[in-house]
Amino acid sequence: MGRYNATRAIHALREGPSADDIIPPINISVIYKFIEVTTPPIEEIKYGRENNPTVMRLEEALSAAESANWCLAFNTGMSAISTLLLHMLPRAKRIVASRLLYGSTRTLLEKMTGLNDKVELVYAGPPWDELLSTIRAGDMVFIETVGNPTLRIPPIDEMVELCRQVDCTVIVDNTFATPVLYRPLEAGADIVVESMTKYIAGHNDVLGGLLCSNIDTLKESIWDWRKLTGTIIQPLDAYLVARGLKTLHIRVKRSSETAMEIAKWLAERPEVVKVHYPGLPNHPDHNTATRMFNGLYGGVVSFEIKGGASAAKKFLNALKIIVPSPSLGGTESIATYPYESSHRNLSEEEKYRLEITPGLIRLSIGLEDVEDLIADIENALKASQA
Repeated sequence: MGRYNATRAIHALREGPSADDIIPPINISVIYKFIEVTTPPIEEIKYGRENNPTVMRLEEALSAAESANWCLAFNTGMSAISTLLLHMLPRAKRIVASRLLYGSTRTLLEKMTGLNDKVELVYAGPPWDELLSTIRAGDMVFIETVGNPTLRIPPIDEMVELCRQVDCTVIVDNTFATPVLYRPLEAGADIVVESMTKYIAGHNDVLGGLLCSNIDTLKESIWDWRKLTGTIIQPLDAYLVARGLKTLHIRVKRSSETAMEIAKWLAERPEVVKVHYPGLPNHPDHNTATRMFNGLYGGVVSFEIKGGASAAKKFLNALKIIVPSPSLGGTESIATYPYESSHRNLSEEEKYRLEITPGLIRLSIGLEDVEDLIADIENALKASQA
């Protein structure tokens, strides 16, 4: 896989409508004058629920970043997935999904497949051999490049090759990896979704989602569903996401390097039972991550504290710099408690299977000095055992 082309991602923002501007303007008009055109309706700009010049510029840049023929931008990552499912479910007979999908994605899949009893939803993997052996001809396969919250990494190249043989559709949520670490479409995946709220926007101040593909025949249906459901990203939000995209490569590199230092430090701490980080040699998918990624392993570290739920909550309450909060991928470091937040709806048996324990903490590493973060974590770890 080639390197991430930051130059292309930055300068693609100058393409599209009013391309003479160096810094893209924020076009807030909802309506546009009718003109005689010969291009398909999907390319016209006439009403803000359909298209917008600021949004279309962002989509050009996202296409460059994701190595995609096209991208569509949505007001959240969940609306991007919802819109995709509205297109896919009437055509699907069976969905095979990783058990480690984001909790809200799992809930959405269950609710939407529940509306059509002809669609079977099957969870499989990790272990990844189980997922590979579950795939059948015609399946829709939904995975994450880096699974939340224990950071398991499926062998996407093997899945793509298998699905190519049996005519499956491979959908990859690439939110944790970002196109800086990995670009699933280059590996042959069919569709990529991401929450742009996280690393791409990168400042915890805007919501957004994307859906990208190299399947040109898919674009019009997804665009039409976005128009009908009103899930297009708004102009100001698109502008903020585009601004964040310009520094994505720098931020991901910094947070990944800091995360590696913190993961190694945590692995030596007596208060810590286990560290989940694909950059560590003892991570079950370390070799896969090393093969797939570009020497970086991402900015998220999860670890289990001795003492279970009580210790985990003491740890969160003792933090001074790192903020106990949902989300990830911003400039501020954030700590979350998956057991009672993102994966609270899972059964106890499923949590146990996925190693989502009462003592598990997920850290999203921001851009602070690593020495300050380690000092904050050390103080909180000591407090957790008091």
